Amino acid sequence: MEKTATLESEIALRTQKVNEFVEQYFLTMELPNIDSILELRNSMSYSANNGGKRFRPVLALLIAELFQVPHEKVLPFAAAVEMIHTYSLIHDDLPCMDNDDIRRGKPTNHKVYGEDFALLAGDALLTESFLVLANAYGDNAKVFPELIKLLSDAAGIRGMVGGQAIDLRAGRKQMTLAELTELHRLKTGALIRVSVEGAALISGADRDQTQNLRKFGEGLGLAFQVADDILDHGEKDQDLRSFTGLLGFNETKVYLDNLSKMISDLLHTVTDQFPLLEYLVWFNQNRSV
Repeated sequence: MEKTATLESEIALRTQKVNEFVEQYFLTMELPNIDSILELRNSMSYSANNGGKRFRPVLALLIAELFQVPHEKVLPFAAAVEMIHTYSLIHDDLPCMDNDDIRRGKPTNHKVYGEDFALLAGDALLTESFLVLANAYGDNAKVFPELIKLLSDAAGIRGMVGGQAIDLRAGRKQMTLAELTELHRLKTGALIRVSVEGAALISGADRDQTQNLRKFGEGLGLAFQVADDILDHGEKDQDLRSFTGLLGFNETKVYLDNLSKMISDLLHTVTDQFPLLEYLVWFNQNRSV
């Protein structure tokens, strides 16, 4: 119990580091002194600084630590991933998508700034993420083009947005396990996978390490969604397009346990000496939020 509490506090320290970086970024943005543009910045910041687990950026920091690389080297990439994740949440909450009024205990962006500025805030966050990458890594001719390729692939039609398209057009269809797995490999898993893969690239991982870490990230992304379905069991259309609806509640818990073991085994192909990454797998497997 004491070890778990220590690991939890260590994760909290890294979460705080991400929070400070993101908050400072929006405070120091160089923008024209025009009321509407400053309002848009506030809309972006409102959602970007609205708490959350920071699962993806913290994961990127832990991968950097695995290779003994300072956080500062990976933080811009981690923040860029979080900006893309935040934009997706703003758009997901819009009336034309999930039509949600509350996000993390606060009014959703469009309830505060209106649908028009919420839409623009999402657009601006997506675009800003690539400016963050350019400013931080643009001088590195080896890393920068590959980061752009990885993040574009994970965020766009081949990744998160493609998964959202599958989800929207599925309607009332009951999916097979293979279809559901592919949906969430793209919609949820792609940004988690790229958090690992991009951080490994920045940290100088070799080809074998990168391939194994990519598989680790891909598995963790799927496990994250399986855990979400367990937490959300009985809500909305969970019976139609969820692992619990397809496999049953208890069977899904077994599926998550088996998936988590597989992920841990993949991690051990890279290292046996990194308890914080092990803890992140355990945390996801046992989380209550």
